[in-house]
Amino acid sequence: MSTCDCAHVAILAEGLTLSPAPGAPIILSDISFEVPLGCRAALVGPNGAGKSTLLKAISGMITPSSGLLMTNGKAPRLGRSDVALLSQRTSLTPGFPCTVERLVLMGRLSKRLWTPRYNQEDITQARSAVEAVGLNSVRHRLLHELSGGQLQRALLARALCQGATLLLLDEPYAGIDQASRQALNEILFGPALNGVTLLLSTHDNIDSSLCDRIFTADEGKISLRVACDGQHPHRHVALDS
Repeated sequence: MSTCDCAHVAILAEGLTLSPAPGAPIILSDISFEVPLGCRAALVGPNGAGKSTLLKAISGMITPSSGLLMTNGKAPRLGRSDVALLSQRTSLTPGFPCTVERLVLMGRLSKRLWTPRYNQEDITQARSAVEAVGLNSVRHRLLHELSGGQLQRALLARALCQGATLLLLDEPYAGIDQASRQALNEILFGPALNGVTLLLSTHDNIDSSLCDRIFTADEGKISLRVACDGQHPHRHVALDS
């Protein structure tokens, strides 16, 4: 049984074993780690190391083969409304006629289960999220008109609008240039996400000065490489598209 104080832990894994699908080979075996509430953490490892599988398990999309996994003190499937996963491959249909602001508004759908129409509070929350990621000037632009970096920020704004307290990003730097990566980092590690727990995966090295914790994934295991909890005060930044 866990001796961890789950009231202060966003993600808790103990003896966790995972495969990407029922009957598929085990990809992560007997792993244990924790991510405290409000932590900005990175999971670094090569392609095929199980990073995406782990994020899907944390989000409740797949069931562990064995072991304990909890998010915010609950089984992942019981807390999915508090968790947002930004996948490496989005499910957006190419050319879908949707504006940035409309996409972000969709984050409120989980709050509108019985009343599908958006209200003024939803609109206010969406506009605040768009402003937080610096996309005010393109909020009426169609998604296919955005750069890769702008689209990532729009998807992030949707997660913020959802009100998720745990944010999971699968390879958020894939396919974006250095300037877009810097703009994204200013959001992920800046004040816009204060109070939100962040875990992102990447096969690239990440600046350890940004993160509270850095984990490595390799050969079926997860290990803690850097732990600097509370040593990186998140910067105040201002950005626009």
